[in-house]
Amino acid sequence: MDFYKQVFLRRVSENMRKKDESPLFEAVSEYYEKNAENAKNYFSRYNSIRERVSFYKNKVMAALPNYLISLEQNLSAGGAKVIYAETVEDAVREIEGIVKPSRPIFTSKNECLDQMGLGRLLKGKKFNLNPVRPENFPYHILSNPGSKVLKQMQAELNMEALSEDGSTPEKVSAEQIISLKKRKLINEMFADSVALTGADFLVCDPGCVVLVENEGTQLLPVSFCKTHIVVAGIDSLVPSLNELEYFTCMLSAHAYGQAYAWNQLLLRGPKKADELDGPEDFYVILVDDGRTEVLKKEFQRSIFNCIHCQACTALCPVYKYVNTFDGMSLTGPLNCVADPIRKGFKESGFLPFACTLCGKCSEVCPSGINFQELILFNRKESVEGNAFFSIERKKMKTLKRMLLKTKALQSSMNRFSLRMYFKKSFGQQRDFPDFSQKSFRLLWIEKTEKKQ
Repeated sequence: MDFYKQVFLRRVSENMRKKDESPLFEAVSEYYEKNAENAKNYFSRYNSIRERVSFYKNKVMAALPNYLISLEQNLSAGGAKVIYAETVEDAVREIEGIVKPSRPIFTSKNECLDQMGLGRLLKGKKFNLNPVRPENFPYHILSNPGSKVLKQMQAELNMEALSEDGSTPEKVSAEQIISLKKRKLINEMFADSVALTGADFLVCDPGCVVLVENEGTQLLPVSFCKTHIVVAGIDSLVPSLNELEYFTCMLSAHAYGQAYAWNQLLLRGPKKADELDGPEDFYVILVDDGRTEVLKKEFQRSIFNCIHCQACTALCPVYKYVNTFDGMSLTGPLNCVADPIRKGFKESGFLPFACTLCGKCSEVCPSGINFQELILFNRKESVEGNAFFSIERKKMKTLKRMLLKTKALQSSMNRFSLRMYFKKSFGQQRDFPDFSQKSFRLLWIEKTEKKQ
């Protein structure tokens, strides 16, 4: 617990010192808050859709083994290979068995991968990771020909395009830069590369992986890489295609600010004989990582209604300052509820107490998850099962007995002992209070005597 607590506190202190980034965090919060407000205008029956999303999620999680079997059968029929992993470390070992570290792995940002902290683990294994981000396709430079980004890319491409006699070709235009950059990336993907993505949803019937995005960063690696590995939690299941539209629409409205995302990919397996694009090998790794432990909880299991829009994290006054560090999976209110149960309250029991219970996360959640209530349940379990809190209770009982005895507080030795005993509990930012030498009864008597 001490290690993760120190990591958490270090992230907060370092990010709070970076005052230059505060406007960025505030802008992200405003963006997601605006999306949550506008989402109600996209659908005539917004509340009904929220209820349907929660209902279908509860339906799947109530019969999870049956839906997992159905998903595996349907994916296998399409040529995909389904692998089960107990932990994220097991998932990394499975990836090691599929991919040689020398093969380039193209990854794109996905909430599922960020939540698991998979990128940090793969970097530790020295895999050849190549993140595909929107910066790889900077279409915005077309409207600003004099930008530094354009000049830098022009210099890079001119250096690469030097002719054999050493003469430099004419400077290429912005359109040519984007075309050359994209072509170079595609050539790299064709060269025995691997696409590693996280699934937004897994549809049990007919058995497919759903990727929802707005930038197009996942489209290229999925189309041109020879091997595609999908990593997903077992809570990403959707019953069938009939219900999928509710999930994708709500995700797009809250994450991208529009009724439909520009790119919605449904992948069923490797490419067929008559298909030009697509991977030759298709793997789906289903990760438990303590999710079955959360399912055993009567109330906390409702976090599996989450569709990973990230709105709660962006608006949280605590976690938005902790979300962009060293690849560890402290990503928001969702982990604040799940991690103490999945990893144990000894290791992550401090997380529920980091929450301010402001309620912003519950207000914007498209699935209607009541995060404050779930965090309070976690606090209760953390206090009841932690020996540290039992010691604290004993301290408070001792203090109560002393506070009820005026003579005990009038003793300078007792006051000194109390100050030293509770010094760590009060911390360095506040002083232990000194007690009055006279009780309220004596003060009241003196006051009434003066009046007389």
